[in-house]
Parts: sequence; structure tokens; C-alpha cells
Amino acid sequence: MTEARFIAKNETAWKRLQDFNLRGGIGKLSHSEIREFARLFRLASFHLAYAKTHFPNGSALPYLNQVVGVAHNYFYIRESSGFFAIRRYFTQVFPQAVCASWRYIAIATAVFLLGLFFASIYVAQDTTRLATFMPAQFNTEYLGENLGEMDGWDHSYMSAAIMTNNIAVAINSFVLGIFGGLGTIYILIYNGMIVGGLFGFLHTTGADMLLSYALVLPHGIIELAAIFICGAGGLMIGHGVLMPGRFSRKDAIVFRAKQAAVLIPGIVAMLIIAGLIEGFFTPLPIDSVHKLLFAGLTAAGLAVYFGI
Repeated sequence: MTEARFIAKNETAWKRLQDFNLRGGIGKLSHSEIREFARLFRLASFHLAYAKTHFPNGSALPYLNQVVGVAHNYFYIRESSGFFAIRRYFTQVFPQAVCASWRYIAIATAVFLLGLFFASIYVAQDTTRLATFMPAQFNTEYLGENLGEMDGWDHSYMSAAIMTNNIAVAINSFVLGIFGGLGTIYILIYNGMIVGGLFGFLHTTGADMLLSYALVLPHGIIELAAIFICGAGGLMIGHGVLMPGRFSRKDAIVFRAKQAAVLIPGIVAMLIIAGLIEGFFTPLPIDSVHKLLFAGLTAAGLAVYFGI
């Protein structure tokens, strides 16, 4: 076979492979397109070997080297490590994964708010009902007159305790998604009821609501966002359990779990930040308005981070 005939016979496939290369690789392709991309990559690799043997000085060899080389990089990506991998995760992978999961996050947020509104109305009608939602270690006396008194606050201890509790809640909402998402929904509703019951109690008993919000929102915006994202991960797994689609149920669960697992390091980082704010900034004896302004900055920061 002459080189001219070799090129004429195969150049359509090479150009098609080059088109896939120009689209940015596997991440930008549909399932069927990835299969075609893989087939063309194998075919062009065979043609490259053939050209090296039969046409080492021909014009097809440099072209095939370039096309196959680019395609190879898309199939065999060299993983970065250390600082660059961490930077890439927090600047690209995590925010992109969050944005791609927005439907699950919206559902998780709605479920949490459902529990919050129910508990706030329920407790506002009778403040003794607060005990129905609040963990045993809380007592209403502290939530009333002593709400703003933090003279004995151990910053390091409380920050660590708060981070541990928040991470445990997030992990539970994630892991319990294996029960068709019902466990995740329970965790979200229950924590929504705690928040709603607390504020229903404070509002009904005439507490200083400006102070109350100032004690919750500086860390609460980041904390709740992290819990909603983690709830979204649990709902993803539940989706795989209930609606496997074209996969077997086992493969669907594994696929959804891998999708959701991408969110975990970012969620942990958010909860650590929230815990540090709650342990060190929230108890500071500064004006409530300034704390609320800080809370607004955290909300704006999250919007910019995920928006960009």
C-alpha cells in the first residue's frame, strides 16, 4: 500500500479523533462519544505503528504522532500530587462538583427547612416542647438569660468539640444515604428541627434575637452549607439505590458513591472553618452588628467561591 492510499483510506477517522481532542478530552464527552473516542484512539495508535514501519519519512507520521499523543494524554492523565493536587481540588474539583450537584443540594436544603419551619411553629405554641428536639446536654436556662455569657468559654476545647460534632453529623447524613436516602432525610429533618425549635423558643421567650443571630450566623452559614452539600452526597447514593438506571444496582451505588466522595474533603474543610469561627470568633465580646456583617461576608465569600 502506498502512503497516499494509506492516508486517503484512514484520514476521516484521524480527523474525527482530532475533533474529539479539540473538545477537551473525555470529561467533555457523552457515554457513546467516549466509546467512539476510545475506538478511534486504538485505531490511530495502530496506524501510527504501521506508519513508523512502512513510511518512516512520510508526511503521515508527524500528523499521527501529534493526534495520538494528545489523545493519549486524555486517556492516561498523570495525577498531580502534593500541594498542586490540593490546590487543584479546592480551586477546581470541589466547586465544580458542588455546582454539578445543585439539584441534590436544593433537595437537601428543602428537607432541612421543612424540619426547621415545623419545629419553630411547634415550639412557639408551647416552649416546653423544645425538649422534644434538643439533645439532652442542652437546657433551656442556658438558652434564656445566660445566652450571651461566655466568660468561661474554653476556645480550643469548644472549637474541637464543635468541629467533631459537625463532622459526625455530616458523615452520618452521607453514609445513611445507603438506605435509599431515607437516613439522610432523617438527619437533615432532625437537625432542621433542632435549629427551628431553638429559634422558636428564643423568639417566644423574648430573647434578644439580634444577639441570638449574631451567635449563630457567623459560623452557621458555612456550617449549614457544608451539611446541605453532605446531604446532597447522601441523596446521590440513595438515588443509586432506588434508581440504578442502565447499571446494576451494585454498580449504580458504587458510581454514585464515587461521585459523592469527591465532595468529602471540601465538606470537612468547610466544617473545620466553621468550627474555628464558632470556637474563636463567635464568643468575642464585640457588637452583634459586626458579627452579622462578618456572617454576610462569609455568605458572599461562598457565593463568589462556588460562582466562579
